[in-house]
Amino acid sequence: MSKVKKAKCAYICYSAALIVIGLCLCAVPDISSKVVCILTGAFLMAMGAVKITNYFVNDVYGLAFQFDLAMGMINIILGIILILHPERVLQFTEIMLGVLFMVDGNFKLQTAVEAKRFGLKQWWSILLTAMLTIICGLLLVFDPLDSGAAMAIAIGVSMAMDGILNLLVAIYAIRLVKRLYE
Repeated sequence: MSKVKKAKCAYICYSAALIVIGLCLCAVPDISSKVVCILTGAFLMAMGAVKITNYFVNDVYGLAFQFDLAMGMINIILGIILILHPERVLQFTEIMLGVLFMVDGNFKLQTAVEAKRFGLKQWWSILLTAMLTIICGLLLVFDPLDSGAAMAIAIGVSMAMDGILNLLVAIYAIRLVKRLYE
C-alpha cells in the first residue's frame, strides 16, 4: 500500500472516530467530565500522531495534509495536558476544544480556496463544513449554553463536524491528487 493510501486510510479512520465520539457525546451527555477529559486527551494524542505522520506523505501539491504537522503537535500537547491534569483543565476543556476546532476550520478554509483554484468541483462542501466547524468552535469558546449536558452535546456536535470536515478533505483532496497523477 502506498504512503498516500495509508495516510488516506488513517485520516478516514481518524475522521470516523471523531464522528462516532461526537455522536456518543450527543447521545450520552451526562458522562463524567473527568472521563471525557481523559478520553479526549488520549484521542487527541492519537489524532496528533496520525496528523504528523500524514504531513510527511508525498502530496505533490501539499493540499491534503498541508497543516497537519502544526495541528498534530497542537493535538499532542493538548492531549498530554488533558490526561495529566483532567481536574485542573476541566473548566477549560470546552475552550481548548473550541480553539482547536476554530484553528482546524480556519486551516480548512484555506484548503477549500486552494481546492477551488485546483479545479475541485466539491470545494464548496469543504468551505461550508469548515465554516460550520468554526461556528461550533465559537460556541464552545463563548459557552452560551452554560449547562454541563448542553456543553457535552455541543462538544459532540463540534467533534462530529470536525470529523466530517476532515473526511471531506481526505476524500476530495486525495481524489484530486490521484486525478492529477493519472
